[in-house]
Amino acid sequence: METKISVSIICLNEAGIIGDCLQQAARVADEIVIVDSGSTDKTLEIAENHGAKIFHQDWLGYGKQKNFALKQCSNEWVLSLDADEVLTDELIEEIKGLNFDSEVVGYRVARKLFVGGRFIRWGGYYPDYLLRLFRNSLGDFNELAVHESVQLPAHAKVRDLKKPLDHFSYDSLEQMDAAFKKFAKLSTKKRNRFLNPFRAVFNFFYTFFYKYLLRFGFLHGVTGLRLAWIHAKYSFCKYIYRI
Repeated sequence: METKISVSIICLNEAGIIGDCLQQAARVADEIVIVDSGSTDKTLEIAENHGAKIFHQDWLGYGKQKNFALKQCSNEWVLSLDADEVLTDELIEEIKGLNFDSEVVGYRVARKLFVGGRFIRWGGYYPDYLLRLFRNSLGDFNELAVHESVQLPAHAKVRDLKKPLDHFSYDSLEQMDAAFKKFAKLSTKKRNRFLNPFRAVFNFFYTFFYKYLLRFGFLHGVTGLRLAWIHAKYSFCKYIYRI
């Protein structure tokens, strides 16, 4: 019997990219589940045109919102995507060729980050493997406010897929910088940290050195320098913001 896959997506005002996401996702999905937290643009209209099952849920935080979406999926295998992620043709063919009857219960997928239309290969941004395709009965997301990830039972067999998906996350470096400032504040809330200036300063310099030099971010020129600076500031602010 052919294995059926549910694609699970949470969204809010993603009309600019979600059409591409859904068009490619439909090539592997037997159902597409959309959980929207109050879009005011054409996101829901686009989702309806692609035959998605649409649910509304006020924002719960990334982990809880994605777990709500998993509960709406009717199939055992779920592919969890963000609305700004687009499956490549090569990844689609690889997923179609998987043996879902094997002992593997989850698959990690590499992501190609694009900022302003430019693929960011260097600086530690690629391949950025994340567990995205897994058995719904065995996996769920931790309930962190940001940077949530899928949890599977200990010793669960997980494999990396060879082909990547495209991640069109930010239209510009300025947009990325603003988002990371928000993430830093959420990070302090989720971990309940106290003001720690020494750890903050150490993280700033280490992150910049790691991104720009050790992971060859300098190969992207000025863009690589700015990316390293943005991530260094994020690492600093996680420890300096008060709750």
